[in-house]
Amino acid sequence: MNQNKLKYNEDLKELLKLKSDLQNCKNEQESESLKAQIVSLQKEMKDLLDEIEDYLPEEVNKGFKIEKSETQVQINNVNQNNNIAPISSNWDMAEKLSKSTIIPDTFKNKPENIVIAIGLSQKMNLDPFTIMQNLNIIKGKTSWSGSFCRTLIERSGKYYGLKLVFTGQKGTDTYGCHMEARDKETDELIKGPEVTIAMAKAENWTSNKKWTTMPELMLSYRATAFFARVYTPESLNGIQTTEEIEDINLGNNNGPRKVKDVLE
Repeated sequence: MNQNKLKYNEDLKELLKLKSDLQNCKNEQESESLKAQIVSLQKEMKDLLDEIEDYLPEEVNKGFKIEKSETQVQINNVNQNNNIAPISSNWDMAEKLSKSTIIPDTFKNKPENIVIAIGLSQKMNLDPFTIMQNLNIIKGKTSWSGSFCRTLIERSGKYYGLKLVFTGQKGTDTYGCHMEARDKETDELIKGPEVTIAMAKAENWTSNKKWTTMPELMLSYRATAFFARVYTPESLNGIQTTEEIEDINLGNNNGPRKVKDVLE
């Protein structure tokens, strides 16, 4: 019992440290990871409290229940201040979903990964299954599938009539693509940055074989991602697309570059 209490006190200190780190965190991806750690730690603390309570004599238990209640208030404050759902609604759901046979392998039997997906789903008002189907892991980094990027733009509610426009001559370096849409408030035609084969070669994205086997698809995915990054950056939640990460990893031997470098 004493060991459980010592462990619990250590967890409480760690919880407060994670809270501080989360409040100072500016990176969306790191924030979601910190939230997942907080939820996992809270579950461990809850289990420890229950074990400690079972071993206490009745006369001591009354005082301990007050301490336990005060601690839960601290945990609730961490959750409310940092937009974290209670353990029961997130971790329990994650454990159940992790046993599903129709979720991607990245999430099977990994409730700690599913907690992150659930957090994103709550923030973006989407169901967790949609998030898991479109959230990929490339070398430890989360990324949206290219096809899902358009859905995120549409869900922003800012534009209508989204379409991809191909330019230049197919089969040459001039072949390119950009996304167009109309602003819902002003009806202004908005044109996203153009992506061309020449750009792909200059940035060494063509080290990714998909640029040779399916150039139109890669151009369309990149053009869609560029539009989102310029006109609806909040819809991406700071997460890159799978194609962006693959191109950067394969095309840059000196380490990854940020996509914003291409836009400057």
